[in-house]
Amino acid sequence: MAATITRLTPKPERLRQDQADILRQALLPFEEQMPAEAFRAVIGLIDRQTASRKRWTFVMLSPEQNSIVVDYLAEHSKRPLTALRVWALCFKHLRTDTGEILLTRDEIADKVGQRPQEISQIMSELVAFRAITRTRQKVGGMKGPGMVHYFMNPNVATHLSGSERDVAQEEAPPLLMLMEGGLSKGC
Repeated sequence: MAATITRLTPKPERLRQDQADILRQALLPFEEQMPAEAFRAVIGLIDRQTASRKRWTFVMLSPEQNSIVVDYLAEHSKRPLTALRVWALCFKHLRTDTGEILLTRDEIADKVGQRPQEISQIMSELVAFRAITRTRQKVGGMKGPGMVHYFMNPNVATHLSGSERDVAQEEAPPLLMLMEGGLSKGC
């Protein structure tokens, strides 16, 4: 008889996991009533804690679409190595139920050791290429157009499955395709 390796989860850890799941589910109906930043921070913290306990998270990633983005950044970004690090970091901090990238520009800058202005340029490259989308949300007491939130293009990576994924991918903008001499490149 073949032996199998099983990771035993202590009872306190199982209870924390169950409590985190209950807390997350309890918060979801109140998303509209809570300040957006507070909600994002709490859900992100819960997701990171439960993911680290499970030791593995899944995002459906289109290898072809991801390769197109990587090739584009490597060949066309003003800072290709930093851009590739930022792209990889986006997946590490992805809110699995919405596709939102849970890092601010300043947090990304800290993690990759760059200035926030350079991160803005890289994120703008990714937005222009349609690998991610950018939205702004007004924050009370803050001047300007609002706080930036980034989301993964569902054509590149998503947590959705089945018909939900099909609808999200149909509604998402396609990645731009590079053309050389009239021939498509990367597809």
